[in-house]
Amino acid sequence: MAKKVKNPLGYKPMPKHDGQRVGCKVGWCYYKDEKVAREAAKIAQHNARIAASEGYDFGYCSPGSVTKVGPDAKGDWLPFIGMWEVCVS
Repeated sequence: MAKKVKNPLGYKPMPKHDGQRVGCKVGWCYYKDEKVAREAAKIAQHNARIAASEGYDFGYCSPGSVTKVGPDAKGDWLPFIGMWEVCVS
């Protein structure tokens, strides 16, 4: 019997996030700490390269991008004001 491989493509786990939103093509993780968000962004870029090599289309989104949610945020972003948003695949 063949041995099962848990992660054959090499995806890396994301650091624990403080909040999350999910879209139809990507998701967003929210971090209170900028340093952790920047580390998560590198992992998100790594994982996105793997997904892209498999033919995944992220639409207009850019996994690995980092943005600070400003005080003027509205709607779905209200709970994340002051946090760092990382786009993930």
